[in-house]
Amino acid sequence: MARSWKINLFVASILAFSIYFGFGMIIPMFPLYVLELGGGALEVGILTSAFMFTRAFLARPFGKLSDRIGRKSVIIFGMFLYALLALLFTIPDSWWGLIAVRIMQGTASAMVWPVGEALVVDSAPPTRRTRAISTYMVISNIGFVAGPLISGGILFFVRNVLGGSTLETLRAPFYFASGLAFVSAIFGFIFLENRLVIGDRKEQVRKEERAYRRMGKRTRTSLNVLYANSFFEGFSWSMGSVVFVLFMDQIFHLGEWRFSLLFGVSQALGLVMVIMSGVLGDRYSKKALIVHGSIWGRVSTIIMSFSPLLPFGRIIAFITYAGKDVGRQIAQPASRSLQADIVPTRLRGRLIATIQAVSNIGATVGPVLGGFLWDLTHHRSFSILSFELPGYSIPFLISAASGIIAALLVQRYVYEKKARRREFPAR
Repeated sequence: MARSWKINLFVASILAFSIYFGFGMIIPMFPLYVLELGGGALEVGILTSAFMFTRAFLARPFGKLSDRIGRKSVIIFGMFLYALLALLFTIPDSWWGLIAVRIMQGTASAMVWPVGEALVVDSAPPTRRTRAISTYMVISNIGFVAGPLISGGILFFVRNVLGGSTLETLRAPFYFASGLAFVSAIFGFIFLENRLVIGDRKEQVRKEERAYRRMGKRTRTSLNVLYANSFFEGFSWSMGSVVFVLFMDQIFHLGEWRFSLLFGVSQALGLVMVIMSGVLGDRYSKKALIVHGSIWGRVSTIIMSFSPLLPFGRIIAFITYAGKDVGRQIAQPASRSLQADIVPTRLRGRLIATIQAVSNIGATVGPVLGGFLWDLTHHRSFSILSFELPGYSIPFLISAASGIIAALLVQRYVYEKKARRREFPAR
């Protein structure tokens, strides 16, 4: 007798938790680690983009591979690879040595996260799939919140209790992430079960093409604007993952463990807003949440960029740093839900995957541009009329401006319709 689908949901969620936990551990201190190995902001951007590029463009091929050989094999291999790569991060003595490791880390992530989501969809009954995916995503996000908090504690312990050097301190979280991924991989190998569903793919493609041709002009326009919004969302978030760390370290001298704790707290606040956004979006307007959440986050970014010039600048920087994450988490669930409302049922998988791919392209461009601009401008100032614009604010302003423009395009051109309580596929 087949086991309950809930076991697969639980095991897949634990594996995703492990990946996002490690991801959350590394993000706050990774730029500082690259600087310690002799790199600059541009090099941080290149390494971040290398991860995003491989993750974005290998997710689909690994999805196809999992259709042929089974989800479990791809996921478990990716987990063991992720555990090995976390250890390899501690070996290089220069930032050049991190390039291949970072590329392979993106590969491992592409093998686990999207394929795990597909396994959850395969396993859950049709009437429970939405709830199953929501559970999978929430547990993943909890890992992303817990990771930087635990990382901050590890960094503090190694630095202040054990008296480790800066390099030893920054390498410590990688050992923890590797051990967790290895244990999770063994857990998944024992308990995960394949639930592959094979259908007539050629007929499905033909149905998708017919549904795409029937889409009206208003729906196409809404989709194109959502593509643009997704690109700028990925661009802005990934640029910030480089610039925000350097800003807090070099302008406010926050240090690695303090920034990890700040990052974790802001993500925790954002997780609370994810839940609230889901409730408010179903009751009121998803588009309004996207627009207001996006603008809230971008305005917070602008204020943060000028916080060194203000009284109580460090406190303002902390508050606005959390504010930008709160704004993003208000907008993100509403955006995903609105996409599902707009796109015809038969096309959801295809077009929503395209929207996510566009976001990943933005996330590949953002870190390189952010790192380049930081190296170029952060130590300078620019006279504009009678105002001295600090150079370190320029990457923030570009990031914020692009996001505000995208939000206004959503407000103007995206058509919002209420989702039906029950949907049936077109015959």
